[in-house]
Amino acid sequence: MSIFLGATINDEHTLRDWKAAITNADVISVPEANTVILEVPGRNGNLDLSEALTGDVTYRNREIKLELASSVNLQTWYQKCLHIFNTYHGKTVTIIFDDDSTHYYTGRASVSDPQRVRNGGAFIFTVNADPFRYSITEKIVTAAVSSSVSSATKTITNSGRMPVCPTITASEACQMVTGGITYSLLQGTQTIPAFILPEGDTTVQLTITGGGTVSFTFREGWL
Repeated sequence: MSIFLGATINDEHTLRDWKAAITNADVISVPEANTVILEVPGRNGNLDLSEALTGDVTYRNREIKLELASSVNLQTWYQKCLHIFNTYHGKTVTIIFDDDSTHYYTGRASVSDPQRVRNGGAFIFTVNADPFRYSITEKIVTAAVSSSVSSATKTITNSGRMPVCPTITASEACQMVTGGITYSLLQGTQTIPAFILPEGDTTVQLTITGGGTVSFTFREGWL
């Protein structure tokens, strides 16, 4: 028996719209870590280069497999299969499980093995999904700088496992210092590819002449 009650795939629900139940328990696989292990002649032990490029471990895609079964008549089942194939096969989809309604998975879908048995039918809906489970709601952290002091320190917490590049919105042009690096922020919304929030806390020092606010918007992701 499946541990999942149902799932919303884009705008359609497996139970409410497809009248199909998830019958398998092994629905979501664990993403495999990208590891680089080298054997060096004359060296004791192997050399682990898994974090050498990015400073963190990266992961391969995970598989989401839904074995779906429905009790319907022949004509209804035929029309349902045509709709699902036409709408989702080969397309990028978003999946939200009823049991975890505050997060979603995304990836490319494939539909296979349609079967017809007496008054029921079954098929397999597979998604080659990103390794991370994303928060539906974006996180916004705002730092306010008083006009009297013109500078302030703010701690930004990324609770997810996934490193993120936040969108930054500054009310005024200003300076941001973090990790010994100074960034010049323009008034308005921008992203800085070199500014990445790893898992945990990141402290930034903001200097705004005359005061103002800087907001950091990002979406957290978990394994």
